[in-house]
Amino acid sequence: MSLSDPTSPVSIRRNDVLLALAFAVVQPTAVLLASSSVPAHPWPWFAATAVPLAAEGLALVLWRSRPLVCQALVWSAEAVTLLLLPATYVASGYGQFVVSFGMGMRFPLRRTAPLLAALSLSYSAIATWRQPSVPWQLHMVNALVTLAIYLVPMLGGAALASSRRYEHSRQELLRREHGRQLEVALIQERRRLAGELHDVAAHHLAGIVVQAAALERLIDRDPQTAREATQQLRRQAKETLSGLRSVVGLLRSDEEAEESSPGLRDLPELVASTRALGVDIELLDDGLLGDEPGDGTTHSTSGGVPSGDAAACMSVLSQRADTAVFRVAQQAISNALQHAPGAPITVKVTRLEAAFELSVLNGPARRLPTDPGGGGTGLTVMRERADAVGGALQAGPVEGGGWRVRLVLPLDREEDA
Repeated sequence: MSLSDPTSPVSIRRNDVLLALAFAVVQPTAVLLASSSVPAHPWPWFAATAVPLAAEGLALVLWRSRPLVCQALVWSAEAVTLLLLPATYVASGYGQFVVSFGMGMRFPLRRTAPLLAALSLSYSAIATWRQPSVPWQLHMVNALVTLAIYLVPMLGGAALASSRRYEHSRQELLRREHGRQLEVALIQERRRLAGELHDVAAHHLAGIVVQAAALERLIDRDPQTAREATQQLRRQAKETLSGLRSVVGLLRSDEEAEESSPGLRDLPELVASTRALGVDIELLDDGLLGDEPGDGTTHSTSGGVPSGDAAACMSVLSQRADTAVFRVAQQAISNALQHAPGAPITVKVTRLEAAFELSVLNGPARRLPTDPGGGGTGLTVMRERADAVGGALQAGPVEGGGWRVRLVLPLDREEDA
């Protein structure tokens, strides 16, 4: 009898055998001790009760695996005992408690209750017939007691079976919910890795495309400049490989991945590497980020907060928000390189009173893009990153041509770790 289905077929267990042997020994022993109180002919009285009660005990080996057969044997043994005893004596075993309990576990109450009630009344009818001199009021009391002996254990078995079925259903529900949560987590992780791969590869590959286009134009006219462009192209390819390795690093522990994730501190280097491609790009950071690598001048300011708030600004952004700002800037620059080649690009970061703002603005294209196609994956990834950290992203054309990407992150919001 399993937890999942109490009515499923089961084999006889060792505990069932031990229980049956215990009843087969204890019940006749109790009868033997009680026979000393019989005034005359105690041994015939003992034989008439001990043998059927021992058989009743042995029948209990089937109480779990074959409760209907067990009930038939137990009831028959008790009826035989009742018929063999003198009319003035009564002896009964306790096997009915066990077998009624087993029937309550195995079968629905609508089937078990009428059957046990009928068996109880039949036993009471035999007892009444064997003892006609007993007052009918006493027969009524005995009948009610016998009915309780049959039905109360049955209710206990039914309650236990119901509890087991409920527990099994609850465990199954928890298992399914756990599986669903794992599936959702897997989908989210796939999206995160896809976003990281797109951000890393798209930016560097866009730079490679720009360098390759310049190399194609210069290879005949200016071999020296073309050679320098080739070296820059090689550096871009190495950076692409390094970026892809960083994505592989995301498969390590979360702590290691967070430590290797880029953020605001890497934004000046991103702008500097893009400028090295020959792109007209500037960074306006209100002094929040320090100087670009290899740049001995301080960045331009545009009326934002003083540079003394730089540490405070970067500290209120969570690790995920810090990375999101960098990735959005990286993707916006990549889009500008791909769709508006030759256009000037302005990257601006501003600390507002209760928010942090990133703006990437590019002018109209100065030449036709080498690959004007695109499936909008970049915008989708940027919006997903903004939503993940509670920010808002706007992207669209600006007056006079060009395109602006604007990310706003509230600073007073607790970011999810």
